Amino acid sequence: MIRNLKSKLKAMSSGSHLLDRKDTGTATDYVEVSRKGEHGSSAADWKTRHSFNGQIIESTSGAFVLKRSIYEMTSSFGHIVFSGLADLDLSDSSWWTRTGNGFKPHDIVFFDAETTGLAGGTGTYAFLVGLGYITDAGLVIEQYLMRDFDEEYPMLQSLISTLRNFRLLVTFNGKAFDWPLLETRLVYSRLSSISWENAHLDLLHTSRRLWGKQLESCSLSCIEEKILSHIREDDIPGFQIPGIYFDYLETRNADTIEQIMQHNEWDIAAMAALLIHIKKLYEDPLGKADEYELLAIAKELERNCRIQDAAACYQRCIQISSKYSIATEAKKRLAYLKKKHEGPEKAMDLWIDLAEEPDSLLIFPLIEMAKFFEHREKDYKRALACTERAIVLADRLSKNSLSMKEELLHRRRRLRRKLKAISGGI
Repeated sequence: MIRNLKSKLKAMSSGSHLLDRKDTGTATDYVEVSRKGEHGSSAADWKTRHSFNGQIIESTSGAFVLKRSIYEMTSSFGHIVFSGLADLDLSDSSWWTRTGNGFKPHDIVFFDAETTGLAGGTGTYAFLVGLGYITDAGLVIEQYLMRDFDEEYPMLQSLISTLRNFRLLVTFNGKAFDWPLLETRLVYSRLSSISWENAHLDLLHTSRRLWGKQLESCSLSCIEEKILSHIREDDIPGFQIPGIYFDYLETRNADTIEQIMQHNEWDIAAMAALLIHIKKLYEDPLGKADEYELLAIAKELERNCRIQDAAACYQRCIQISSKYSIATEAKKRLAYLKKKHEGPEKAMDLWIDLAEEPDSLLIFPLIEMAKFFEHREKDYKRALACTERAIVLADRLSKNSLSMKEELLHRRRRLRRKLKAISGGI
C-alpha cells in the first residue's frame, strides 16, 4: 500500500504510471505519456469502464466522473423523512446557526470530501467530493470523482461552478478540514474560490452544543446511530479511505471505490437528515427536545437575549430532567437569569432549592443567599448562617480556590462586625 503522495509519484515515475507535467500559465496540466491499467489494458480502456454508475464528463480540460443520486421526499434516513427538506427555511435561524439570515431550502448545499490524507496540507487531494442540494423531488446528491491526479483540474472546475449556485454551505467538520483543504487545491490549480463568510453552517459545532454532554462521541456515525436511528451496513471506516484510494491507483480495483462513494453518499444524506432534525428541535424545543437538548437550546436563546424563551426551556428542563447534574445546571442558569432580569428576590426560591438538596455540596447558592440577606433584606444573622455553611463546605472541598475561601472569610468578618454594631447600638 502506498502511504502518501510522494511515494505514489515515485512509483508512477518508475513504472507503469508515468505523468509528464507541463505549465500552461493558468494551471498545471498533466499530459499522459504512457499508462497501463487493470490487467495490462490501456488507460483509455479502464477509464471507459470505470464510470462507477455515473457519467464520464469530458471537456477540453480533461475528464472526471460525475454520479447523481436522489433521495425522494417520501424516503427516509433513520427516523427522519426527507419531506422535511421542504421545511428547511432558515430565514430566521441566525440565533442558532450563527450564520446570516434569509436562507431558503434551495439556497443550501451540503458538502463532504474524501481525501488522500487526514492531516491536510498542500500534498493532500480531495479525490471525491459530494454535494447535496434540495429540489422539489427531494435530495439530489452529486459526486465528483477524479480517478487519477490528472483529473483533478476538470473536476474542480465543474465542482466550483456548481457550488456558485448556492448561498449556504452545510458541512460536518467542514470549517476545520473539508473546506480549507478544497480551498488549498483551488489555489494550487489557480481557480477562484468562494467566500462563505456568515454562510457556512458546520453541524459538528451545533451537534456538540446539543449532545456533547450526552454522547461519548459527536462523530457523524455516532450521531447517526444514537440520534437519527440509522446504522450503516458494510461501511468503510474513514481512516482507511486514503489507503484504499492509493490501492485503487495501483490495482484499478473499482469495487473499493464504489464502497467509498457509498460512504460519501451516506455522509451527505446524514447531514441533510441531521439538519432537518436539528431545525425541528430549535423550532419547538418545549415539544420535541429532551433534557440535554433543552439545556443547550436554552443557553443559545440566552446568548441571543431571548430571555423569556430561554427561561421557559430552563424551566421545562428542570421539570423533566432525571439527571441531577442537568437539573442543577438548569436551575443555576435560570436563577442567574431571573436575578439579572427580574431582581434577586425572584431567584431566591431556586437558590434555596439548590442549597437544601439532600447531601448538597453546592457553595454558590449559599453565597447568593448570603448576598441577598445582607444587601437586600439587611438580615445579617441569616446572611452569616449561609456564609458559615459555605465555609464548612469550602473546607470539605479541596478543589475550591483560595480566593473563594478568602472571600467567604472576609464576608464572615464583615457580617460579624455588622451584627456586633447592631448589638452594641441596642
